[in-house]
Amino acid sequence: VILQNVLNAKYERILAPMAALVLVQEQARNVTGKYMTMETVFHELSHSLGPGTITLGGRETTVDKELKELASGFEEAKADVMGAYNILFMMDKGVLPASERSQIRATYLVGIFRAMRFGATEAHGQGAAMQYRYLRDKGALVWDADAKRFRIDEAKIDGAIRDLVGAIVRLQGDGDYAGTKAMLDRFGVLDAEAEQVIGTMTHIP
Repeated sequence: VILQNVLNAKYERILAPMAALVLVQEQARNVTGKYMTMETVFHELSHSLGPGTITLGGRETTVDKELKELASGFEEAKADVMGAYNILFMMDKGVLPASERSQIRATYLVGIFRAMRFGATEAHGQGAAMQYRYLRDKGALVWDADAKRFRIDEAKIDGAIRDLVGAIVRLQGDGDYAGTKAMLDRFGVLDAEAEQVIGTMTHIP
């Protein structure tokens, strides 16, 4: 059960103030309560999508069993990015207004920073750090040294989201523990700019 009043409070007290610290001014205003709710709903829906029971070498097993202690953080990352992907998909299909694409992009990315505050050793936090670093490496998120904020590359972000969903789901479907660990080890750490931005959020609940 997703309670709208709780999400509204989280938006007003947490996500909205974070937006101005994470993104350049003209993009920070695209972070909305509507798309915080949509991302939360689609995050939960996305847990039911993708591989679950899989067959490896003729034996039936599950993603959780094969990915062991990595499964939880990886699944949370999948639900985050697949949630954004599915919203963009609904916009492509005309179910949601395509004119609001910038809102889901900005809201999703600031939401990653909200989760990264849990720390890269916690499941949601490590999964969020992996998303951040992957998207940054793809050029979808660019550091503006003058503003000390990030800028979303609107031309690259949707493709990067798609690619990240594909990378995660393939590793899950293959039950690839070594590949999953390699991806988390490579991307699931905070860099200096992320640490700097998170350091400006100590006053936010």
